Amino acid sequence: MILNQSFMLISYFFLLLGLAGCSGEKGSAEPDPLEKSYSAVLKVDSHVQSNMVVQQNSTFVVSGEGTAKQWIKVNCSWASPEETDVQVADDGRWSVSLKTSTGSFDTHDLQVSGRSKLEFTDILVGEVWLCSGQSNMWWPMKDALGGLDEMLKSADRKYIRLLNVPQQHNTLPTDKLTAKWQKTSSSSLEWFSAVGYFFAKQLSESLNVPIGIINASWGDTTAEVWADRATVLNTAAVKDQALLQDNTPRADKNAPYKIGSAYNAMIYPLHRIPIKGAIWYQGESNMDNPAYYPELLNTLVSSWRSLWKTTSSTFPFYIAQICPYKRMYDFKINYANPNMRFAQQKASIIIQNSGSICNDDIADLNDIHPRNKKDVGIRFASLALKETYKKADHYRSPMYDRMTVEGTQIKVYFNHAEAGLKTSDGGVVTAFEIAGEDRVFYPADAVIDNNTVVLQSNNVGNPVHARMGWSYIKTTNLVHNSGIPVSIFKTYDWQETKEEQ
Repeated sequence: MILNQSFMLISYFFLLLGLAGCSGEKGSAEPDPLEKSYSAVLKVDSHVQSNMVVQQNSTFVVSGEGTAKQWIKVNCSWASPEETDVQVADDGRWSVSLKTSTGSFDTHDLQVSGRSKLEFTDILVGEVWLCSGQSNMWWPMKDALGGLDEMLKSADRKYIRLLNVPQQHNTLPTDKLTAKWQKTSSSSLEWFSAVGYFFAKQLSESLNVPIGIINASWGDTTAEVWADRATVLNTAAVKDQALLQDNTPRADKNAPYKIGSAYNAMIYPLHRIPIKGAIWYQGESNMDNPAYYPELLNTLVSSWRSLWKTTSSTFPFYIAQICPYKRMYDFKINYANPNMRFAQQKASIIIQNSGSICNDDIADLNDIHPRNKKDVGIRFASLALKETYKKADHYRSPMYDRMTVEGTQIKVYFNHAEAGLKTSDGGVVTAFEIAGEDRVFYPADAVIDNNTVVLQSNNVGNPVHARMGWSYIKTTNLVHNSGIPVSIFKTYDWQETKEEQ
């Protein structure tokens, strides 16, 4: 009896063990409710690339597409923490915001994983700038003065990265970025903007950080095609004139002319790349109406700052004045070229956090495309180093401030000339003119008085107006003590009734 009871207890004990074992096997087959299911679909947006430079001390957004409700893992060597998981939203989109570090020459990697993995390598953290405009900004290294020699030294510039945006236009904004970041080499430099490269080189050497330079430029384009169309059409000061351009094809049949068409295809796709600021070299194609240009450019800059969701205080915009050259086209106004150069100065005043550089001394009077792009790039860099990076040992082009009449003399005052003025050739000051009430201009004798210039002429007893460099074919010799040329000017706002002879 006792044996039977013992046998039954032992059998019952093993039965319980068996049930427990079955129960355990069943539990292990069920998924852990806390386990993440990583995305079967993995796409990363086109602004995330190998070899890119990301703007230092900012936020870089890594984004793309995946399977709704599933997970994406992002590993980034500059970020803290380095690894981040993000769940794909119901619409199939995902994004991760990564704070960027201070710039250095360390290279970084970025991995994005779902059930597969995408890797982006050799990424630098530094300063990123956009250069844009028409043919003088587009002008490639291979055709610039000293460009071929610089291309041979390109291996020494491994911390400058280039993004050359293809020339495209579109009626609607597109997110697709087809351009690829490239390391500096003789082949990548060949067709890259010479102005943009020399600007980047000077910045990199002065700031001691990597520089990413983006080129989005196109010859024979007006400013209207580079601005957001809706912003232009909603700005009363420019709408009507812009619409005239909207129906006027360019001489270059390949060049876009519709408002916003280059912006849609070449500027809008860049908006997910944080940038420090922009440099701009354009104006020849708007010379029929220089008076309207400052407000037009102000509208363009406003649309760009809105696109990058930034403000004037954090998005500088610097302008290169075009060069003098012989009147080659039948412009609708007299003195179209100097009027445009003066309009560009006005634009740099009404646009907050802006400035302009003067390039009169590098002009080729027989060619709209002077080959010296190195000095243009260096002057852009000097302006940015002074104003954006607050480097005291850099200067900007002096510009007309005001004038006073003192008997038979006019005294002209300049901004940005605290260090004094001189002539570039050591001779007397040239290219100044003054006029009386009759508006007839005569050459003026000019004498430098520290950072002002005193003018007089035996032909003008009661001077009222003054101007400097108001010509297609005459260049000035008045410069800042650092050697930067002083910008041309006029003291009146009426339009000249006669053309230069």
